[in-house]
Amino acid sequence: MDKNSQILLLIFVAIAAFSILMQAGFTVAMFVGARKAQKKIMGLADDVRLHALPAIIASREMIQDVTPRIRVITENLAATTTTLRAKSEQVGGLVSDVTNRAQVQASRVDGMVKVTLDQLTMAVHAIEHGVAVPLRQANGILNGLRAGVDVLRKKTPSDGLGPEDDLFV
Repeated sequence: MDKNSQILLLIFVAIAAFSILMQAGFTVAMFVGARKAQKKIMGLADDVRLHALPAIIASREMIQDVTPRIRVITENLAATTTTLRAKSEQVGGLVSDVTNRAQVQASRVDGMVKVTLDQLTMAVHAIEHGVAVPLRQANGILNGLRAGVDVLRKKTPSDGLGPEDDLFV
């Protein structure tokens, strides 16, 4: 091997050794950084356990305590809803029954009023007929008497009427 090749080989080996050392340094630096981060995270985890864990446990206990009550409330609400539906259907039936009865009563009252008015009309006609016929008869009799009296008055000799005037009725 010639000298140039050896120098080049030496430079190449030196560069490779330097890059391997740099890589080792970066790896150590990353390890040290990861170790520091791990310590900080462990400290935060301990703080979370110290402060947040009691709150989480308390909330879990509260949820466990409240869950049966919520179930009871839900069941009561379902039962109330069922009862309300049944009662609303019952009230709807009662309202329709009352409405039907009111319509029947209104029809009945209407019929009674109509019959009463018809009977009043018949009574008025009967009274009118009972009073009007005798009045007409009495009026006819009076008119006949008046006509007779007028005829008797006209036949007196002082009238000066001729025999032809007598024929006119």
